[in-house]
Amino acid sequence: MKRGEYAKTAERRRTILATALEVFAESGFRGASIREIAARVGMTDTGVLHHFGGKSKLLLEVVKQKEDEDAGTLRDPYLRDLVARNGSRPGTVRLFTTLSAESTDPDHPAHEHFVDRYASVRKLVAERLRGETSAGRLPSTIDPDLAARLVIAVMDGLQIQWLLDPSMEMETAYNDFIDHYFAVTTAPGDQGKVNPGVGQPEDIFPGI
Repeated sequence: MKRGEYAKTAERRRTILATALEVFAESGFRGASIREIAARVGMTDTGVLHHFGGKSKLLLEVVKQKEDEDAGTLRDPYLRDLVARNGSRPGTVRLFTTLSAESTDPDHPAHEHFVDRYASVRKLVAERLRGETSAGRLPSTIDPDLAARLVIAVMDGLQIQWLLDPSMEMETAYNDFIDHYFAVTTAPGDQGKVNPGVGQPEDIFPGI
């Protein structure tokens, strides 16, 4: 294949992936169709399948591409950076919200992927929170494993509310939860430090 043909093929794949993201976000996996994706791209069903082999493979390719783009935004142990990034891309948030709900069905093609994805993110967040505790930046009363689950749950829940009501200040709400639950401050130069003026998590959220 000549260089120009490679470039054309790569561009066509990018176009298909971008369009598939829109269709999967709008309709979910089961409601989406290769026919709809092909029509929006201006190709035949066969043409789309030639590049990706099937709807399941196309779905996983879309998910993988977006997760690769997010790899550099998982450095903050509190996931503030990821929430800030998501605030500028409702299409991607809608895609993951729809698919993560659908994939609770064991027969869904992305079921194992999302099970593994949530497990790996929980593990990463918990490990980094342990590091924060060891460094004296978090109260020792916080259970890193439980906190990791709560961080992800709050992020997912706020994203759903934001999709339903875009006027909501998602990032502000998320940061407020992080500041209070972890007893940290976001003052310039002090992010991640224990805030002695904020009560312990069990005082703010009784029962935790």
